[in-house]
Amino acid sequence: MRWRRAVLLLATALTLLFALAGYDVSGRLVNGGFVPGSAPSAVTHKTMEGFGGGAPDFVLLVHTRGRVDAPDARRNGLRLVSRLLADRQVTDVDSYWTGAVRRGTPATPVAAGAANALTRGLRTQDRRTVAVLVRLHGSASEVRGAVDRLLPEVTGRQGPLRVVATGQAAALRDLEEQSERDLRTAELIAAPAVLILLLWAFGSLWAALLPLAVGAVAVAGAMAVLRVLTTLTEVSVFALNLTTAVGLAMAVDYSLFLVARYREERAAGVPHDVAIQLMMITGGRIVVVSAAVVGSALTGLLLFPLYFLRSLAWAGLAVVALAAVVALLVVPAALSCLGERRAGADWFARRRMRGPVERGRWYRLAAAVMRRPVLVGVGGLLVLTALAVPFRGAVFGLSDERVLPRTAPVASAARALRADLPAVASSPVDVVLSHWQADSPLRRRELDAYARHLSALPGAAGVRTVTGIYASGRSVVSCPAALADPLVRRVTCADLADRHRAAAGTWVALSGPPAAYGPAGTQLASSVCATAAPVAVRLAGPAAELHDIKAAIAQRLPYAAGLVVLCTLALLGVFTRSLFLPVKALLMNLFSLTATAGGMVWIFQDGHLRSWVGEFTVTGTTDLLTPMVAVCLAFGLSMDYEVLLLSRIGESHARTRDTVRATATGLQAAAPLFTASAAVVIAVLLALASADITVIKLIGVTVALSLLIDTLLIRPLLVPAVMALAGNANWWVPSGFRRRRPSPLPAVAPVLWPSGPLAPVPSEHLVGGPRAADGQQGAGGRGGPGGRRGPAGQQEEGH
Repeated sequence: MRWRRAVLLLATALTLLFALAGYDVSGRLVNGGFVPGSAPSAVTHKTMEGFGGGAPDFVLLVHTRGRVDAPDARRNGLRLVSRLLADRQVTDVDSYWTGAVRRGTPATPVAAGAANALTRGLRTQDRRTVAVLVRLHGSASEVRGAVDRLLPEVTGRQGPLRVVATGQAAALRDLEEQSERDLRTAELIAAPAVLILLLWAFGSLWAALLPLAVGAVAVAGAMAVLRVLTTLTEVSVFALNLTTAVGLAMAVDYSLFLVARYREERAAGVPHDVAIQLMMITGGRIVVVSAAVVGSALTGLLLFPLYFLRSLAWAGLAVVALAAVVALLVVPAALSCLGERRAGADWFARRRMRGPVERGRWYRLAAAVMRRPVLVGVGGLLVLTALAVPFRGAVFGLSDERVLPRTAPVASAARALRADLPAVASSPVDVVLSHWQADSPLRRRELDAYARHLSALPGAAGVRTVTGIYASGRSVVSCPAALADPLVRRVTCADLADRHRAAAGTWVALSGPPAAYGPAGTQLASSVCATAAPVAVRLAGPAAELHDIKAAIAQRLPYAAGLVVLCTLALLGVFTRSLFLPVKALLMNLFSLTATAGGMVWIFQDGHLRSWVGEFTVTGTTDLLTPMVAVCLAFGLSMDYEVLLLSRIGESHARTRDTVRATATGLQAAAPLFTASAAVVIAVLLALASADITVIKLIGVTVALSLLIDTLLIRPLLVPAVMALAGNANWWVPSGFRRRRPSPLPAVAPVLWPSGPLAPVPSEHLVGGPRAADGQQGAGGRGGPGGRRGPAGQQEEGH
């Protein structure tokens, strides 16, 4: 307060500095980080560069006006392959016109008579379309740079050729661009609703601008933090989206908690400057504890060895910490600068003040619930259980190009590839027999038997290796070719021998189901691991990656959950001085999140409510990583509201020593705040439902559903019911941990202004002061159930 103008100028300067430091952060973020770098599939993927094979990073679907064997088409196709091989990140290219060509090898055309079983598989039956498979090497940022360079050059019209791109790298590029467009659209849709809700929640334009100012400083600071992190490690592009959403949500929460507390003190007759100090004593404590609890929820993501989740955790931690610090500095400075009249202005004060606290709708609702706590509690749990039932049928996978709009070029090309060239569209499971060569008749027979066995596994479409090509448990092309075999077979066997042998061992290429990251691919990878092989095998490819991701998450999930639970219990235990209340809070959140997860599966995996949330492609699976982000966000926001509610209940209980009355009074004080905050956040989240990308739509709808369950069912119904049933057990702690009832707080030290000292805060205005000693209120303090008493002792309306 003494340095209020300096604080606001410093905040403005820091915002500009942060914005300059992080202005180019979006260009340094990468779309990936889903596979742990130490996972077996990631290590084997690097080994595949020695074979010149493996899953392509992107596929070019080339359409011709005439036949693909026409001289003009072959000449332009050769030029296309040469351009691809000229890029430093390209390792090899497979095409119908050239066969398999590695970087550093000239792209020479394959004679028409020498076409073999491998190159023919890249051509459609009508001879008008071919596929070009491109493989890249390098880090995620290097691969992204190569895709950004190549696709604009090699797609579109290329003489008589029309080229479109699909595949994982192309889909990630389109996903990033489309997400930016969707977020801009969502911001335009949400902006009017957010502004109206902020005006209603804060009651004046000046107060409504406070959360926007806090959010701007916090988001700009988080951008600068991300910019620094990009110099140390790869950071996911989704961290940018999370920063904006969490920054706005926390800024609204913390600003609302503080401003509401200030107005509450002013309504009790406390002077303007003293009300700001009391706001910080009570509301500031809530902000600190809330930020610590939300941060602990995000800390669990740091334990997973996926930089996608780790970068989201760092972004969330940065923006939450900054939002709390900025709110604690900027809000009191701004209220002090605004002065008594503008800071206390509330255009909707009459609609908020409806007489004694017992007449408040939230008080009456809590009282009604606590008269029948068993009925309400059982009924609420049945509703939550019904919502959670669909989660039992969850099938986890990873997203592919189907999360894009159906009209997106990458998605259209993928559908055409599956229809016309199913062998190319199938997801591979690359099996490497480590340091083992089929260099003797006995070993060739072993490899032949192993390949036959793999080709007969459920979900396998075919197998290629040194000894030939296999399908459905039998040999289609056997190698080495006999002298009497035609030219086609000899060329095929020479190509197989060249590509499937390397210093790392022998490569067995197994074609899997069309869905690269679906459950069928994971089952096939597990079946390969369970199949007896000549030597130890290592797997690569999308199915193996999904298998490794699931294993990494399953291994770290208990530790992450344990860390979040322990941190939350410890923070809430210190905050509430109770053992029961932290456990109750965690259980309530668990029920809420389980019900939310069930609703998420019912909507997005099963394909319901598409007319409400917008069209999306139903894949029959649920993305494995995106729900983890949504659940962490929902958990953090729910605990934010829980901290607010427990603080108000605890304050009321310290005065009255009556659990039922304290719960009703606390809900009446806290519910208008967390419902207003939830309304603002839900407006932003539901705007994301207009997104064309399914994963963004999933995050918005899932977190909005969680907040609806929390604000309409958990806080107003289940919490009062459980509090009433627990009674005095709510406040029980073991005797060894009990502390003496705190003595009245000392008067706040005078604030020294240039014009002289400000009067100290009278102790009767402080929480735990003399007015709380016997549950009664002194002049200027909070009244009993009948409302507040002003300085002259007159009765005021309850808030």
